[in-house]
Amino acid sequence: MTEQPKNDQTPHSGVTFRAVILGLILIPFNTYFIMANAARYIGTLGTTLSLIYSVVIILTVLVMLNLLIKYLLPRSALKQGEFLTIYMMLAISSAISGHDMMQTVVPTLPNGFWFATPENEWKQLFWNYLPGWLTTRNDLVGLQDFYRGESTLYTKVHLQDWLRPIFWWTVLLTVLIWVMICLDILLRKQWIERERLSYPIVQLPLEMTHDDGRFFKSKMMWMGFAIAAGLDLLNGLHVLLPSLPEIPVRQAEIGQFFTEKPWNAIGWTPIYILPFALGLGFVISLEMSFSLWFFYLFWKGERVLGRMLGLASLPAFPYDGPQGIGAYLALACFALFGGRRYFLSIFRNLCRPQPDEEKEPMQYRWAVLGLIGGVIFLFIFSSRGGMALWTAVLYFLIYYLLAMGITRVRAEAGPPAHEMFVVNPHHFLTDALGTRRLSRGSLTMMAFYYTFNRGYRGHPMPHILEGFKVADASRMKSERLVGVMVLATVVGILAAFWAFLDVGYRTGGFNINVGLGNGAYSNLRNWLYNPTGTNIPAVTFMGVGFLFTGFLWWLRTRFPFWPFHPAGYAVTHSAGAAAFGWLWFSIFVSWAVKTILLKVGGIRLYRKALPFFLGLLLGEYIVGGAWVIVRVFSGIQVYSFYR
Repeated sequence: MTEQPKNDQTPHSGVTFRAVILGLILIPFNTYFIMANAARYIGTLGTTLSLIYSVVIILTVLVMLNLLIKYLLPRSALKQGEFLTIYMMLAISSAISGHDMMQTVVPTLPNGFWFATPENEWKQLFWNYLPGWLTTRNDLVGLQDFYRGESTLYTKVHLQDWLRPIFWWTVLLTVLIWVMICLDILLRKQWIERERLSYPIVQLPLEMTHDDGRFFKSKMMWMGFAIAAGLDLLNGLHVLLPSLPEIPVRQAEIGQFFTEKPWNAIGWTPIYILPFALGLGFVISLEMSFSLWFFYLFWKGERVLGRMLGLASLPAFPYDGPQGIGAYLALACFALFGGRRYFLSIFRNLCRPQPDEEKEPMQYRWAVLGLIGGVIFLFIFSSRGGMALWTAVLYFLIYYLLAMGITRVRAEAGPPAHEMFVVNPHHFLTDALGTRRLSRGSLTMMAFYYTFNRGYRGHPMPHILEGFKVADASRMKSERLVGVMVLATVVGILAAFWAFLDVGYRTGGFNINVGLGNGAYSNLRNWLYNPTGTNIPAVTFMGVGFLFTGFLWWLRTRFPFWPFHPAGYAVTHSAGAAAFGWLWFSIFVSWAVKTILLKVGGIRLYRKALPFFLGLLLGEYIVGGAWVIVRVFSGIQVYSFYR
């Protein structure tokens, strides 16, 4: 589907100087849009989707402009590798600026002091434990301009308030992502070349950027594009002019018909048909798409069964968070176990380069040394902030195992979104050990680390490995990718700080979603105010999630036609939350259509239909995203194609 013609096998470098410069220029603009949209409107948040629509819009504009350049100055036209370099840089920086990372980091710096009141007792509980070099604690008077707005960031006084914490958070997050890059270098060959995972999320960017423009010559693509774009255009005009008709795509909800026990336990269960989700669902393998919608209903059934058996008396049944933690840890562990021979061969041959190692983004020895150095820095950083060393070791072990689990899910299943609010290291530690066993300094740093552990919807690590995938699929030389990824990371972090603070000083921090910055301190207050021991039921359900995922993995390896993939169980663990509820029925429809097409016409008919579904995806992203751009610049209420 994404392979180049067989007569073009020569590796080329898409990481050109002009591509990197263009990517660096575009990062601040894209980041500002993401921040302004999230801070002011908190709707249609691109970074809560696996494929970020603002990046797709920018890529589309570049491809269209390149057609003109190709006509006027053929030798100056951008090549596929250059487009994909820009895509990779924008995707990584977008994930960093996302709703579950920098949009939570920045308001956390001052909120612990500004929102302290006698009622919440924040000052008495933890002010003494907050590292001053990670917060803006010294000048509450100076922060008035930030929270009240109608001011500007660009004064010496205002900039001085933020410089020190910006520096240390930039260092922390850069090293955090550097470790992800090193891990992905070690995973790259096993997951991309040996296991040949599908990476559904990058199929659209790969198809859009072919040098021959085949994607945009497809009538089927334009048919799908017209349907999705027309739907979003009509629904958008309906929001502006209610007298115009609309096509309802997200109004059906079947949970409202189940009002009696035990069936009312299924809760909110929408039946939405979203064009972009239809498109993404179609490129997912049948096994994966079936598992995603099946396990969504499985989790609903678990709630009903629990109500029937009286298990709902347990305070958090069905303990979907702990089950999710167990599931994602199992996915990471079993994926590593499955590639154990390859990974062991890397460590056995660290002292001598392997025959094909020159094709890797970095020699394995340097990747391992970079990984070790980065992890040691994180331990020292955490210890300097007050976290006990053993807690830091356990915390980051869980963090990176979960990150590998998410990356594996994205590589195999490619879900349109993955929401994991209660799957994170601090939930693992507080459930498994209890807060009584953790020092106040450890709890404080865990609260700060909540900022990049909030929901994992825009996690950087999958975008990094997907960057290596697009390089492999387009036969780019990958030796320059690591430096470009680090550069995009640093620029992305600084751009996110700038964009958030610029919006804050102009419109007022009070108008920005306060909960994002207060979440860390609410957690910390709860941990300190209500110390707990080991949560036995939660730990038990972590084990249930781990073992059930392992059982599914084992069945899949023993029986070739086993239809259930454990990734579906992990992704849909938060079936009661909004993210996958919006998407499950669209994935079901895509699965049903794809199944019928393959049975009727085989792979040939599937390939003919593929551009149509990618057109649905592109059409909704372009027109639906355009409405969001209109809202950011005009302030008017517009149609939201997602959430």
